[in-house]
Amino acid sequence: MKWKALALVLLLLLPASALGYPLQSSNGVVNCTIFGTFKDSGFGGYSSSDSNSVLVVDASLGRINQSDNSPIEAAYTLTDGNDRIYKTRSEYIKELQNGRQLIGFVVPRETIAKSLTIDLSQDSSGGEQFIQRFPDLVNLSNDNVTILYYGILRSSIASQKKTVELDVAITNNGTDRMQLDAGNFTLKDQWGWVYQSKEYDSSTRKGIKSMVLEPNATIRSALAFVSLSPQSRPVELVYRYSDQISMTLNIDTEAGLGSQDKCLDSKQAEETDSSLAGSIKATKARLAKVKKFNSSEEDEEAKGHDEL
Repeated sequence: MKWKALALVLLLLLPASALGYPLQSSNGVVNCTIFGTFKDSGFGGYSSSDSNSVLVVDASLGRINQSDNSPIEAAYTLTDGNDRIYKTRSEYIKELQNGRQLIGFVVPRETIAKSLTIDLSQDSSGGEQFIQRFPDLVNLSNDNVTILYYGILRSSIASQKKTVELDVAITNNGTDRMQLDAGNFTLKDQWGWVYQSKEYDSSTRKGIKSMVLEPNATIRSALAFVSLSPQSRPVELVYRYSDQISMTLNIDTEAGLGSQDKCLDSKQAEETDSSLAGSIKATKARLAKVKKFNSSEEDEEAKGHDEL
């Protein structure tokens, strides 16, 4: 049928999220899904400092045996890019719903999360501990500049207007000094609407300061974008190096959130994300999924079910 062919085409053309969310892994007994991360200096009542912040992981745990509704007893540790390990405390774990939590870790502000370890040793039927790796940072580079995107620092709504702050690092790869200010950055939402970055405001301490970046120097700064619609979602960050040259980073963390694929174990997930063979396997899996869906639909038609 034509609509089935269209469903197949749409499934194969679904875009992958630039940051790879949601992340999914399993130890064969428990599934873990990570929907994203963000930093919140006041999470769990933590007193913000100049050197530390709280990295929050939005995650869910569920048993593969769905008939077992008992709570999952899990402990979490975070490993950063330098293999330093951080443990969480009970006050930094916030229950959203059954099986869905916000898990906070007090870390240095510059921390890049590498992996989350789920320890189920306190759960008699939880199985072995397993690791969920985080995706690499979104980055773009050329002979002139390198842009690293660390994520959303915070998002707030006041008077029906949204303010979004992004955490980025900029490196001058050239041999000349580079002028840098808010005018270099724009943000696009899911509808292509463009928002200009805000100059640094000393009263609110938001925005990027105008500066001159020396050759081989790197600056890490927050970019503030104001007066977004509450419905707007950051999708692209555009850096304008000159009137003729610009670079676009896909920062849409929600592009893959409609996926209902089964959880993979950590090894399978890493293979799928990092290799051409993994991409081929993923495509075959989607094909098989559509074929199974079509087959089940045909069986229902044969049984005389009404077609909507």
